[in-house]
Amino acid sequence: MIDLHDKVKQVLITGASRGIGLQAALSLLHAGCRVYCVSRSPSNHAHDNLHHIPADLASGVDSGAEICALLEERGVFPDTLILCAGAITEALIPKQDPPSIMNQLNVNFVAHVELVRRLIPHMMRHRFGRIVGVSSTAARQPAPGQSLYAASKAGLEAFLRCCAMEFARKGITCNSVAPGYVATEFSARLEATKDLSKVVPVGRMASVQEAADAVLFFLGRHSDYVTGTTLTMDGGLSLAVK
Repeated sequence: MIDLHDKVKQVLITGASRGIGLQAALSLLHAGCRVYCVSRSPSNHAHDNLHHIPADLASGVDSGAEICALLEERGVFPDTLILCAGAITEALIPKQDPPSIMNQLNVNFVAHVELVRRLIPHMMRHRFGRIVGVSSTAARQPAPGQSLYAASKAGLEAFLRCCAMEFARKGITCNSVAPGYVATEFSARLEATKDLSKVVPVGRMASVQEAADAVLFFLGRHSDYVTGTTLTMDGGLSLAVK
């Protein structure tokens, strides 16, 4: 059982049909939260407190507005946001066409900005909120072909640092987690994961539970004084890569 802050009750998670987002959702359900999962298709898990919000973040601002409209129809005002959705097209810049550029920027950054913009006023009124963005070590150490993914994840981190400054006095913390390689379907598609035992000091990928636990730390009782920071959990990869 995770030691959640007692005001964490209703949690919105993007990219929650699999991977880190799904694992975080399941942990929060066990902790007694009501969880709203944003994804194109629902997960295979059923629970009275697990609710699917059908949406594709590829439309950016419009996607964020659509999600918030669906929440308002249901009378739902989350006190916690976990911004986990991610998209990557691995290709050098000349091979990145406009649709792939906009898809990565919208999914990784723009739609999340719109969600925060629309949902944070409720947190301000209640003087409590928790916002956690799932970034990536690629934001600081990208591999070739990851320019748009790295830029959009770095943008998410910078955005949340600014939000941390703006809303700290309203009881709202804003932080990021930057995982290295995590054993998910997403990572399995990346060329850089072929032989991690030689480059990651701990010799393996992180499990999805380890990554989800890093996210959930920022929702706990012991993180009230932590805001505007990025927690890197990469098995020492950032120390090894020069």
